[in-house]
Amino acid sequence: EFYPERFINNDIDVRGQDFELIPFGAGRRGCPGLQLGLLTVKLVVAQLTHCFTWELPSGMQPEKLDMNEEFGLSMPRANKLLAIPSYRLQVTHSDVIYGTTTD
Repeated sequence: EFYPERFINNDIDVRGQDFELIPFGAGRRGCPGLQLGLLTVKLVVAQLTHCFTWELPSGMQPEKLDMNEEFGLSMPRANKLLAIPSYRLQVTHSDVIYGTTTD
């Protein structure tokens, strides 16, 4: 049974340093896919920034972006960001198959 009252006026460290409470993701119970997930996200972001040039729509200047936020757990943007990607690398079919480039 879960009794949340037991945590009132208690000095238990919720970061997993106390043995009275071991949250998911701490110690031996840590998520085994955490490092793989972080590495995958970093790789995707690196590929997106390397392969594309990102522009704002209709020649909008960066100073004109609405940077207001909505209140919440992660403070998301109030208005969605629209960015237009343009492919900047010249890749041919043989580059993909053989890993070579033709000059």
